[in-house]
Amino acid sequence: MQTLSDSNTVAVLGGGAAGFFGAIACAEANPRLMVYLIEKTGKLLSKVRISGGGRCNVTHACESPTQLAQHYPRGASS
Repeated sequence: MQTLSDSNTVAVLGGGAAGFFGAIACAEANPRLMVYLIEKTGKLLSKVRISGGGRCNVTHACESPTQLAQHYPRGASS
C-alpha cells in the first residue's frame, strides 16, 4: 500500500468540479501517479448537482436550438 508521502503520489484537495477535473487531468497526464481526491465533507460535487438541474455547460458546441435541446436532460420533447 502506498502512502501520501510517496513521490509518485498527488493529493488533490477539494471534491468540487475543479478538484475532480484537476485530479482527472493529473491522472491522464501521468497514469503512473497515484492520485487521491480528498474532500473534508461528505458532499462530493454538491454544487454541480444543484446547478441547473444538470443542464449547464451544454451550449459550447451547439449550432441550433434543436441541437441544443437534444443535449438537455429534459429538453427534447417526446
